Amino acid sequence: MTDPQQEQEIAFAREKAKRTLPVALLVLLGLVAMYLPLPKRFVAVLPLVLAIVLTVRLLRFLSARGGKEKIWPVVTLVISGMLLSSLALQVVFYDSVHAYEECVAGAQTSIAEGDCAPLKDAGMIGLVVR
Repeated sequence: MTDPQQEQEIAFAREKAKRTLPVALLVLLGLVAMYLPLPKRFVAVLPLVLAIVLTVRLLRFLSARGGKEKIWPVVTLVISGMLLSSLALQVVFYDSVHAYEECVAGAQTSIAEGDCAPLKDAGMIGLVVR
């Protein structure tokens, strides 16, 4: 027979895995959605917000445990927050970001892509890219 303590640890590990997997998949989905063209890119908000909500629930679940088990959920929160802040900046500077992306997408040579440099320097993009 197995020890009751060991059974509790196994049950805890299963529950933690069950709560962690959706968070990882949602962050990955949000990260992939960030590579979509600009108007479609805002779809990434939904999986990232869901990932944050599930990560907070996971941290509450882990509140009775040691600190090492909380490191990766905190990293997940930081990554999701950075991606959401990036989307927020793209909303604020939508016109200049959209114009730059269209210019680069239409450029077929590096000389034509160089003509997009004034658009990159316009607004907040120039501060972020440099």
